[in-house]
Amino acid sequence: MIRGIGTDIVEIARIRKLIEKYGDHFLDKVYTADEIALCSRKALPPIHYAGRWAAKEAFYKALCDEWQVLSSWKSIQVLTDSASGRPFVEVLDTKLNEKFLAERIEKVHLSISHEKTMCTAIVILE
Repeated sequence: MIRGIGTDIVEIARIRKLIEKYGDHFLDKVYTADEIALCSRKALPPIHYAGRWAAKEAFYKALCDEWQVLSSWKSIQVLTDSASGRPFVEVLDTKLNEKFLAERIEKVHLSISHEKTMCTAIVILE
């Protein structure tokens, strides 16, 4: 059963400008070390950072109001399955994980898409 759905869209240039202006301070505030390592290896890192930004925003929007207070930028990380190439969400926050277990949320579905200047993501909690 679907328990939550969220979507977000972001301009890639916006994320690129934040990286250029604030550098590691911005990256360390929003992304986990694993996300930074993954995105930094890519040919065009801002695209991949933008995808993760959109995914984190979509995840937050998929949460019920009471759980949003438990969520921060680093409550989750968005990684890529090495076999399939698909992105996935890993919930890192202990309290949020406990809520998911108690409410039997077993799966976080994620899709990320990029197109020239924009990036979008959708999250479904099942």
